[in-house]
Amino acid sequence: MFDIKNLSFGFDKPILKDIDLKIEYRGQVIALLGPNGCGKTTLMNVIADLYQKYSGTIKGKGSVFFLPDHSYIPEDLTINECLELFESVYVSFNKDRAIQILKYLNLDKNKSISEYSKGMKEQLHLVFLLSQDADMYLLDEPLAAVDPLTRDILIDLIIRFKNEKSIIIISTHLVQDMEKLFDEVVFMKEGKIILHSAVEYLLNEFSPLSLDDIYKEVNRNATLD
Repeated sequence: MFDIKNLSFGFDKPILKDIDLKIEYRGQVIALLGPNGCGKTTLMNVIADLYQKYSGTIKGKGSVFFLPDHSYIPEDLTINECLELFESVYVSFNKDRAIQILKYLNLDKNKSISEYSKGMKEQLHLVFLLSQDADMYLLDEPLAAVDPLTRDILIDLIIRFKNEKSIIIISTHLVQDMEKLFDEVVFMKEGKIILHSAVEYLLNEFSPLSLDDIYKEVNRNATLD
């Protein structure tokens, strides 16, 4: 069980405010939704230990791999060279799984990463993320800058190759495009969590609204102390 209690964090002013969140490890994909500036990226940075001076407690986190919203793969290398680099740098990197995913995508491992299109680079970022043997994967806006076809490929990769027992938390504004991917949702507003629920429950409770419409409705009507 991943358990956050009374988590608060900020710089010159509070960003995260007394957050409580419990998540079981069941291989689920969780959408982290909220308007810009509500604290989604900050929460991911805290969970990933990039921001460490917070109040409250985080328990049961296990190993975490964080995919930021910017490139983390050296583009002057070939994919083969990246495989060797990641194997030497990350103890959790599963090279065999990476090769399996690369074969599925039919990518040339001898080609320089700089030669690939932006969409293909985003696929590679996801390949190297899904090849980590982690308990939790954090993805910050992973599909924001890709075309709809590439977006579908990336969603398919997550569904096919995600760890069956790990948690995947995805921060995104593309709720409508990614709805089929999510098992649970966490809604944030002004540094607080206003709802954590199973998607299936919400779709039944708010029928016939879509998840995107439910998110807007809940966010609009949420009252904060």
